[in-house]
Amino acid sequence: MTNHLSIEPGPSQSLGSALARLESLITALLDPEKGCPWDREQTTNSLTENLLEETYELREALLLDQAAGVLEEAGDVAFILAFLARLTEKKWGYGLKEALDAVVDKMVTRHPHVFGEVEDSLDSEGVLKQWHQIKRRQGKGLLASVPVDAPALARCHRLSAKAARAGFDWSSVAQVREALDRELAELDAEIALGNFNDPERRARLCHELGDTLMATANLARHLGFSGEKALAKANHRFVGRFEYMENQLAAKNLKPEDVDLTELERLWREAKKF
Repeated sequence: MTNHLSIEPGPSQSLGSALARLESLITALLDPEKGCPWDREQTTNSLTENLLEETYELREALLLDQAAGVLEEAGDVAFILAFLARLTEKKWGYGLKEALDAVVDKMVTRHPHVFGEVEDSLDSEGVLKQWHQIKRRQGKGLLASVPVDAPALARCHRLSAKAARAGFDWSSVAQVREALDRELAELDAEIALGNFNDPERRARLCHELGDTLMATANLARHLGFSGEKALAKANHRFVGRFEYMENQLAAKNLKPEDVDLTELERLWREAKKF
């Protein structure tokens, strides 16, 4: 009979005991003899996709205000982070303890209005301004902290917001809207030239389309919206409406590809009423 490893059963009574159970779980999974073959094969690089996937699942649960989903997905993210910390401990000599100590020290430094001496009280905008001033004093470029691999729309929002703190921004919504019109005109001019299969033409089209998307993201920012969230909600509406079309057609034993565009458009207009 196989002598399996075990984890203390039952819910933990404190955060400390919960972290201890998590550490015990990871130790069991990575046990060289009795652990899980898949877990033992993982590296700091291979887990990046898992971290991204779990983070998006947590974000979705938060946006949908799903309590049970947040509980589950937050646990998954915590597990991946603890797992990564065990791997970084082996690879670079630091783990979860060092990471937590480092973030606490950093947050104390970034919150002098809480842990230091400040003359005036700060509102939320003042706190953000102070945060970025501290980062600049630490030798970080204004845009350096925005991850290159972040979703492009969200990254655009953060890049332009940070540049705005240095005064590089439009002064009104109307100016951003005019900029969007200019970018659309330039895109239209490229489209009018045709020849979409030519590599040089495609590069120009991609260039102008990117500028148009960036202008649109900046318009969202000036209107007080997150372009990422606005597009996520639009995606959600699209899925709901398309599923309505599918359900209506399924009642007739049909699929979207079985009917013409006129019928699909009719169903789409119908779906938009709900």
